[in-house]
Amino acid sequence: MPAGISTSILRAATLPATLAFVLTAALTAPGVAGGASSNAGSARLQGSFTMRGKVTRADGVRGEHKGQRVKRTWAFNSKCNGGACFRVVLHKRRGGRHTDRVVLHRTSPGSYSGKGRFYFPIRCAGVVNSRGGEVRFKVTVRIVGTTQIQGKTFASKLSAKYTNPERINHTECTGRGLGSDGASYKSSAATLPGPPAARFRRTATSGTKLKFEDRSKRGSGGASLTSRLWNFGDPASGSSNTATGPRPSHTFTTPGAYIVKLTITDRNGLTGTVSHQYVVT
Repeated sequence: MPAGISTSILRAATLPATLAFVLTAALTAPGVAGGASSNAGSARLQGSFTMRGKVTRADGVRGEHKGQRVKRTWAFNSKCNGGACFRVVLHKRRGGRHTDRVVLHRTSPGSYSGKGRFYFPIRCAGVVNSRGGEVRFKVTVRIVGTTQIQGKTFASKLSAKYTNPERINHTECTGRGLGSDGASYKSSAATLPGPPAARFRRTATSGTKLKFEDRSKRGSGGASLTSRLWNFGDPASGSSNTATGPRPSHTFTTPGAYIVKLTITDRNGLTGTVSHQYVVT
């Protein structure tokens, strides 16, 4: 232990979540078939992956030992509309309530890399410095398996690495280093996004004019809706037959029965469609 540093380099600082990973993720979303990795370059990295593995290196890190089994959750959020993104945000759980946010950048088709850091407390000269220790790490992720959802390609299996070459002491207490660690992961489960559910209702009627309201719900994973397209089933109305707003109105050209359809698209490029018939008098 470094000179002047209490034996309480606090346990929360050195949980085995700060590890190096190599993982494979098996899809568990119901009703979605797994696929090969040949489409990895075009696959969207989105969803939550459970990662299991064991520690391969634990040099001077309290609470870790070589061969130790670990399990963590990584959640990915692609920052573009549809398809493979050049920027993906990773929320990496490292134990308890601690989650690290890492921005990953696409380094080649199907591969991502990013660097992050977190701090942990060190007791030095009788005083606890909550940011006395710093862990700098690098995460690399590679897509090795894909699946199709509504004809769009998503990552369903991954390999990844976490590397922490050293831990930095920012206190005045000097001594030997605070250690470094590494691990390998494989075989995990993935929860991938699902399509949104299109819903709408009529809110008012005035003669042949009807008003509508979009009441659609986000799909599993919570991707925001990026577009909507209404078709009022009234081609005689020309360009007024369609709309894109959340609360459109339409004046139908003649009395009769009309099929009104709403199609929505979310940030993952997944869609939902619903139609209702209305009788206009």
